Amino acid sequence: MRLKAFGRRLTPIPQELVSQPETAVVPPTSPAPLDVAALYRRYADTVASWAALLGGPVIEVADVVQEVFVIVHRRLRTFRGDAAVTTWLYSITQNVVRNRRRKERWRRWIGGSADELAAELAAPGPTPIEQLEQRRTTQMIYQVLEGLREKYRTVLILFEIEGLTGEEIARLTRTKLPTVWVRLHRARMQFVRRLQEQFPERLR
Repeated sequence: MRLKAFGRRLTPIPQELVSQPETAVVPPTSPAPLDVAALYRRYADTVASWAALLGGPVIEVADVVQEVFVIVHRRLRTFRGDAAVTTWLYSITQNVVRNRRRKERWRRWIGGSADELAAELAAPGPTPIEQLEQRRTTQMIYQVLEGLREKYRTVLILFEIEGLTGEEIARLTRTKLPTVWVRLHRARMQFVRRLQEQFPERLR
């Protein structure tokens, strides 16, 4: 069975941007919301979506959301609006997910295999066979993503799975747009290479 194209679309990357260096930029300012409750009502679903995509199938999304807003509660007084609130929330979410992924890798190494954990996951599908295939495909994709550097893994997930534009990714990650395209180009190449190395039978 051939693996379907990764992500929703493969938007061509301007070639003149591929070789540009990676540099960060601070986004435009945005006023902070008034309280944590208002933030939660407006952005909890967004944070949950980020957590699910960045963390993969072994991350407990509800726990990540709870931890993110606990941190938001602690830090809200220090938030001065020098970045968009979505950028601030994304940064917190990314750090929480990164820490949980690191702990999960240790837990799997000590207590069980990724296959055993993935077998417990339920995936939507009309038949058990299709559910199994979806679980295997999801596990395979995130196993390959796990081997990418964080900055490449993040931009690939946000663009190909979440469907964000380059401009949206640049704002979220506080990165210049040309840098986003550079990272996406490199991430795609690394993903395909690792996929071919780790799962050659799925590409036949």
